[in-house]
Amino acid sequence: MRNRFRVSLALGAMAVMVGLSGCYWGYGNYYYYWGGGNGNNNALWVANGTNVVEFSPSQQVSGVSDPTPRRTISSSVFASPQAVVFDYYGDLWVIDGGTVATGGTVAPALYEFTAKQLSNLSSNSAPTPAVTISSASFVFPQQATFDGRGNLWVSDNGSNAVFVFSAAQLNTTGTTTIPAATITSTPGFNGPLGITFDYRGNLWVANNGSNTIVGFSASILPAVNPSSTAAQTVPALIPTSTLSDNGSGSIQAPWALAVDGYGDLWSSNANAPNTVVEFAKSQLAVTGSPTPNITLASATVSNNATLVAPNGLAFDNYGDLAVMSSGAPYGMAGYGPGQLRTNPASPLTPAVFLVGGSTTLNAPAGVTFGPTY
Repeated sequence: MRNRFRVSLALGAMAVMVGLSGCYWGYGNYYYYWGGGNGNNNALWVANGTNVVEFSPSQQVSGVSDPTPRRTISSSVFASPQAVVFDYYGDLWVIDGGTVATGGTVAPALYEFTAKQLSNLSSNSAPTPAVTISSASFVFPQQATFDGRGNLWVSDNGSNAVFVFSAAQLNTTGTTTIPAATITSTPGFNGPLGITFDYRGNLWVANNGSNTIVGFSASILPAVNPSSTAAQTVPALIPTSTLSDNGSGSIQAPWALAVDGYGDLWSSNANAPNTVVEFAKSQLAVTGSPTPNITLASATVSNNATLVAPNGLAFDNYGDLAVMSSGAPYGMAGYGPGQLRTNPASPLTPAVFLVGGSTTLNAPAGVTFGPTY
């Protein structure tokens, strides 16, 4: 056992702090680690409305009440950062939805910030992205995940598609207009958001608009060559399995997806009943409307609801789960691995609850754990 973090962030004059402890599960075979061989992968990185913020492990352990993030990326290119994800080298990719879909003028794009740039944020908090990837295919990209070969898979809520950019494309300075692969589905995607791979290499996508989660077997996914920059034609894929709402709010506007070290699938419900649900690995193989194995409902900490329109989900290397609230009070609920193995009979008070104001957590969206620089 080790202390994972003790955190307090303020909303106005209010601070909330509880402790979270975690155990290492030894599930490295399941996950592609953030930052490759970097073992210090417990900083919390958040796509935060108009910027990206980081809370270091030392802030999370020491119980520091100062709500100021340790590092902030305030790049001038940002319009609406939606998600953050690290590649194998410890470089950070920011998925920016732009403002085109809402009548604005900033195009959506993917931005890479290198480990060196992240290390220098204290002296330059507004770096120019090392790589910018724009595409005429983008409408409103929102979530992304890497596969084991270094290719980036991006769900685009606006175009109802998943775009794959090869590792070679990601290493090219400048812009890329044509993804290496474009994935559609039959039935069609309906507002795809959450996207993740399970430990077998199957792809899972959350259909936010139709209250479903669809899975695609690894055997039917396009084999994207990481060294290729050519686009390939991919026929519409038929889901291997589809999870639907069970009539009791089990899947309601699913937002983010994450797979834990046991191979179980977690999803955040951004609409009422504002929950986070877990479907056991055994429930994923069959199409149907299963009752979640675990349901985390919103609790109350210091008069604040802990799950308000929950969206971003992330596990750290110790099995701790971070859940972001996209509605006021704009918080992060953190659950230790010991809290996540049984279905609670009542709303579970998170082991950690961060609550922030306009300068800390301001309409947070995507979240990931990653290296500390």
